Amino acid sequence: MTPVSLRQCRINGIVIVVAGFIWFLLLGYRDLIDPDEGRYAEIAREMLNSGNWITPRLNGFKYFEKPPLQYWGSAISMALLGETNAAARVWCSGLGFIGALWVGFVGRRLYGGSAGYFAFLFLISTVLYVGLGHANSLDMGVSALLIIAVGALALAQSVRHLPVQERNWMLLAWAALAGATLSKGLIGLVLPGGALILYSLWQRDWALWRHLHMGKGLLLYLLIAAPWFVAVSQANPEFPHFFFIHEHFERFTSDVHGRTKSNWYFFAVFAIGAMPWLFSSLNGLVKPPFSWRAEAGKFEASRLLWVYAIFVFFFFSISHSKLPGYILPMFPALALLVGENMAKRKHFIADGIVAIVLAAIIFIFFIWKVDSIAKPDKLATLVLFRPWIMAAVALIGAAGVSMLLLRRQKNLAISIFALCALLGIQMVSWGYQSISELRSSRTMAAAIQSYLDKSGKDIVEIYDVHRYDQSLPYYLGRTVNLVGFTGELEFGINQEPQKWLNEADFLPLWLNSDQAISVLTQTTYAQWQQQKIPMQLIYENSRSIAVARR
Repeated sequence: MTPVSLRQCRINGIVIVVAGFIWFLLLGYRDLIDPDEGRYAEIAREMLNSGNWITPRLNGFKYFEKPPLQYWGSAISMALLGETNAAARVWCSGLGFIGALWVGFVGRRLYGGSAGYFAFLFLISTVLYVGLGHANSLDMGVSALLIIAVGALALAQSVRHLPVQERNWMLLAWAALAGATLSKGLIGLVLPGGALILYSLWQRDWALWRHLHMGKGLLLYLLIAAPWFVAVSQANPEFPHFFFIHEHFERFTSDVHGRTKSNWYFFAVFAIGAMPWLFSSLNGLVKPPFSWRAEAGKFEASRLLWVYAIFVFFFFSISHSKLPGYILPMFPALALLVGENMAKRKHFIADGIVAIVLAAIIFIFFIWKVDSIAKPDKLATLVLFRPWIMAAVALIGAAGVSMLLLRRQKNLAISIFALCALLGIQMVSWGYQSISELRSSRTMAAAIQSYLDKSGKDIVEIYDVHRYDQSLPYYLGRTVNLVGFTGELEFGINQEPQKWLNEADFLPLWLNSDQAISVLTQTTYAQWQQQKIPMQLIYENSRSIAVARR
């Protein structure tokens, strides 16, 4: 290795370390946002405290919508770090960064050092990947495990002439597929499986199917993934129908979850999620680093990655259930395509211009428009968010300017661009803490706990009336009683209806209580005032009110 290349490797290593520092910085600063972050943190907390690692429960009710791998990971984090914001996010954030490092490694092995480095920087600084890498949701975990599987498959097929290496990479791929299945269900097989079928039909690479090590691989997959499915089905006979039929088939083919969006929905998600690398992202999809005419029989990693990314996008586009995080699995594969393209391109002026335009749009919106469109009761809170947005605008704008000024120094320009973009996106995430009361129950939980401490009562019933605040049980460290609300807990409530209250049964309990606490909507609070139901206000914000019964 020449002194110049050795020096560049050291600089790249320093940039990766800095990116990791920014990635994990203030991981627990922002409160958990409802519904996803509160939900998955609470399931893990209950799993840890109950000692039951087989049957997931949410607020005391059986909850079978997703498999348990993330709950296990988060519960272990909580056992080590306590029941904190950071502990709830360690699993997602850690896998997100590992996924980016893995993308860099795979890019280096397939396309060279520069391509791998650029793929890492691209992925670690896109809006959707950074945002979901710091949110306690299931999308990041399954995305990281899927790219480990797809990347290991690509590495294995690239060394078919080395049987031992091929076998080892394929076994890693099968193990990662099992992890993806334990993270979010059957899409852990459907997404890579569908992409593999389409790729082999296009490339006519029939030899690929003889090099999958199907026998050993399936055995390893079942050894990892099957035990929990067997155990939970034995403990809960109602599980298989709900999980496989309701949560997979009906979710995909019907509007059972009420998440219907236009077929064009993910085009908008992609455009925002790929910022500030929108031009390079489109370039990687429209001008991928391979010839459109397939060379029959030869394995081509870039073609497989492209097919996988496109398949993920259109698979969820035709689904009846749509949420922004669903297309996250395409971004690591896209990063490898973009990294390979970046290694061949000379400058990135278009990306710099996109970043500058993005910064200008956000600046104009938050300076001149937000005052006119925000509701009066939320305007004062949004003003607290504004300095963080302005810091993000400055960083994204600086990223764009640096890309233009340093266009002849490609490595330096891309490094600065990515680090500024990453820090800018993080500024928005951290700044959300200033308005966290709009979507988090931490402050309300603190007010309730303070009241309980002053009252001298260790055990006081807490009711959530006509609502369920997902993060409230986590911050209270205990479950709450649901009154007149089912929502996503309907299945669990039907299994154990004695744990649930309707309002007619609840009111006598409230009136006859010496001491109790209820969390109400503004509407319910107004109704209780009209009905002169006795209560003492202990907490209020624009979405929630907590009252005590004295």
